[in-house]
Amino acid sequence: MVATGGRGWLRAPTRVAGVGRTNARLLLLVIAVVMVVVVSLAGPALTLGDQDHVAIVAAMRDGSSFYGLIGGIVPADAFSGRLVPLPTLALVESRVGSLGMTILLCGVLASILLTGWDRLATLFDRLAARTMGVLLLLGGAAAGAMLTIEEPHAGWIALLGAWSLLLRRGDRWIEAAAVAAIAATIDPAALALTIAMAAVALSERRLPEIWGWLGASMLGAVTWLVHRLALAKLGVAAVGTGIAASPIDVAVAALLPVAPVWLATAIWVTMIAGWFVVRDPLAMRITSVTIIGVLVALLPGMQVAATLTIVLLPLAVIFAAVAAITLVRQATSRRRITVTRVAR
Repeated sequence: MVATGGRGWLRAPTRVAGVGRTNARLLLLVIAVVMVVVVSLAGPALTLGDQDHVAIVAAMRDGSSFYGLIGGIVPADAFSGRLVPLPTLALVESRVGSLGMTILLCGVLASILLTGWDRLATLFDRLAARTMGVLLLLGGAAAGAMLTIEEPHAGWIALLGAWSLLLRRGDRWIEAAAVAAIAATIDPAALALTIAMAAVALSERRLPEIWGWLGASMLGAVTWLVHRLALAKLGVAAVGTGIAASPIDVAVAALLPVAPVWLATAIWVTMIAGWFVVRDPLAMRITSVTIIGVLVALLPGMQVAATLTIVLLPLAVIFAAVAAITLVRQATSRRRITVTRVAR
């Protein structure tokens, strides 16, 4: 249980507990500078929407082939500034229909919440804190569900990525790697998840788990390679022509679409910092996936990698609040002078 600023709230310790007054002031200054820099990099409000995918699914339900459609619409500026998507999601949607996709979505959301409720017991000390945590998780899941409507590929890999991260616990990683492998066959941006998890497993010297995550990465990479070869035969580039959106703008628009851009960006940075300050295996993995996802999102067409952890980021509001209270208390504390009387 956190002794400073989070008594009765957090079971996991924070990185800022016990910092001195000078270090606390320096940390607050660094956080403020980073916040200002990132907010200044944010662009105008971005409206998400992938009507090209919707059109492809509708045409496939009428009997058209995926690559036949791609060969016709990509040269006409479809998927502008984005990857030409893998056929996986379009094939599933065209086969199971709207009702089937709704049932599948509800099943994934329920799995995330049930797994999350169990997983949060390692993070929160009291039932009230755990309940607040699962409500924040519900908010993140709702953002992911809305994203499946606006940007289907980004939404589905965000939901599957969150489920994978919550499933991975202790020596249990097979189910998590399997779910991540499914995400990687939907969109190559999900490779940021499998690579980050493999890197963390390597740092912890978990050899069997490393091979599991590398296998999931290999499956996604091979799927992407086969897709690239199919596009090459059509004479189609892997990334649609046009101006690509900024990764930060995509992440902010997916997480907090109704908030002002500057405020949504500040909250996004706060959430990332919140996960960073918690000393917990789940927090370390979420932070790693978020950072690697943002880096991968800088590659052409891979902007949706920045949205991989939006379902779990809202949980960090609690951690950020605890850390902020701790730092402010330490930064404003006065030096204590102890006077000792010695009897002679």
